[in-house]
Amino acid sequence: MAAAGHRGSIARKKGQRGVVLIDVIAALAIFALAAFVLMPRPYARIGAAELSGEAVRVSGEFRKARVKAMTSGDIADVMVDPASRRIQVKGAHPISVRDGVAIDWTTSDQCPIQGGTRTLRFLADGRSCGGVMKLSASGRAIELRVDWFTGRVEMSSK
Repeated sequence: MAAAGHRGSIARKKGQRGVVLIDVIAALAIFALAAFVLMPRPYARIGAAELSGEAVRVSGEFRKARVKAMTSGDIADVMVDPASRRIQVKGAHPISVRDGVAIDWTTSDQCPIQGGTRTLRFLADGRSCGGVMKLSASGRAIELRVDWFTGRVEMSSK
């Protein structure tokens, strides 16, 4: 009878070892899941296509303002706020430049100041006060130039 009791205690110890192993694996899985959820994610890099897309959207806003000025026979302003990353043709919905794209905005002294920044103004004949916007991300840059004399918007990679 003593031999049977000894075998039972061995079986019990093996069963306990299995339970402990499962507990350890479960605890490690929970710890790994928590670490994954709480771990900071590296910022997604902005590629050339995404940067070009942002430049096309912004140049579209500039062109929209020029067309608005020419068709209405009145001035049309484009308000650019680099701090809030917003660009808005006056009277239209604003667009936001995506995070990770830096904006460098320069205009002539002839452009009016609205909301603390220079506003790109288009006249009824298509001319503008002129401006240069540089959009950059991940070591790439695209420059949008608005010609003061013609109002044309040109895009070039830097």
